[in-house]
Amino acid sequence: MKNLIIIFLITFCFTSVKAQKKLSLSDAISIGLENNYGLKVQKNSEKIAKINNTWGNTSFVPTLSFNTSIRENFNYNDKENYRTQTIVPDLSLNWLVFNGFSAKINKKRFEELEQKSQGNTAILVENTIQDIIMAYNNCLLQKEMLSVFKKLADLSEDRYNRTLESKKLGASTTYEITKAKTSWLEDQSNYLQQKTTFTNAVRTLNFILAIDDNQQWELSTNLETNAATYKIEDLEHKLMVANATLKNQYLYQSLLAKETKLAENSYSPSISLNAGIRNSDLGNYYTKNTPDFTQNSSDTYVGLTFSWNIFNGGTRKRSVEIAKINEESADVQTSQMEHSLKNQLLQTFSKYEVQKSLLELAIERESSAKLNLKLSEEKFKNGSINSFNYRDVQISYINAAIYKLQATFNLINSNTDLLRITGGIISEYE
Repeated sequence: MKNLIIIFLITFCFTSVKAQKKLSLSDAISIGLENNYGLKVQKNSEKIAKINNTWGNTSFVPTLSFNTSIRENFNYNDKENYRTQTIVPDLSLNWLVFNGFSAKINKKRFEELEQKSQGNTAILVENTIQDIIMAYNNCLLQKEMLSVFKKLADLSEDRYNRTLESKKLGASTTYEITKAKTSWLEDQSNYLQQKTTFTNAVRTLNFILAIDDNQQWELSTNLETNAATYKIEDLEHKLMVANATLKNQYLYQSLLAKETKLAENSYSPSISLNAGIRNSDLGNYYTKNTPDFTQNSSDTYVGLTFSWNIFNGGTRKRSVEIAKINEESADVQTSQMEHSLKNQLLQTFSKYEVQKSLLELAIERESSAKLNLKLSEEKFKNGSINSFNYRDVQISYINAAIYKLQATFNLINSNTDLLRITGGIISEYE
């Protein structure tokens, strides 16, 4: 029975390890962009905008239609009944030759609507990439913190066992043993809680990637960052040129300007061309002695129609005024957006610079705490310090290690925010 249990455990461990796949940050981004639910919907919207962007969706292209009418008349009288059959096929061409350049304006609108749809896709791609970066690095953070808690739990267990051995020699008291055991149990509890936190972080990543929540990964990218040096002037220039949200706002302004032109265009006259071919077959079919009579005729026609709506109760004037007001409102919104994004950039840049300094301090602090822990461990083993002092050093190390990990994670966040707001996050992770 014991051998069966061992075989089962070995098989289970091998299966668990095998089930894990390697996942780098770039792989995660590729998977997320391919599977993201919102992106799939947005790409369909982009396809619709592309389909609508055609001259055939404006009045510039003529229309060709074919109609056929068939009519049967039955005539009953005292002399002789007869039936009259009329067949009239008609092929007609209609073309709005001139309508104040509305066709050209509408074509420009469809082009900008397609660009705006592509801009919406770009914004969603940027948001998705940022979410994946944050979720992936949060998994790395929780994994590193799990290692720190495991190390502390192992140190606490070693401290507890040494205290028990010391008790046998009469060098430790029951109080010291109880205190060491309490610390060990507390560290074990923190370690188990951190395992749950790490598992939930992986599940959050899987949700963002739109895959099975229970998929396990071997994360191959390290939690580290190269603290790049930025100039605020360069960042502001990139913001005004490449920020996807701002670019979409400019397109929205342009679309409203087109709406104003279309409203003003309603004052223009229109000229339509009508042409066609019509054929007529007429037949009288009698029931007695009168011979049947048939007749065929055809005609071709071409015509121009000039129309001009001179007055319609001020409807066009009101439409133009409303369109101009909407255009002015969009200008105000754009100015507000530019101001808001610049303000956000300044805050993000300041935060990034502070996070760089905090990480440098955290690295020094963790290095010092790690050395202190190593020295204190030797002193504890040779009896130079008691278990309480050693415990304080352990707590100091764990805090320094966690602070360094959190500082690294915060700097990655700040850097990602800078890339996102300046429109460089897509090119950075292509």
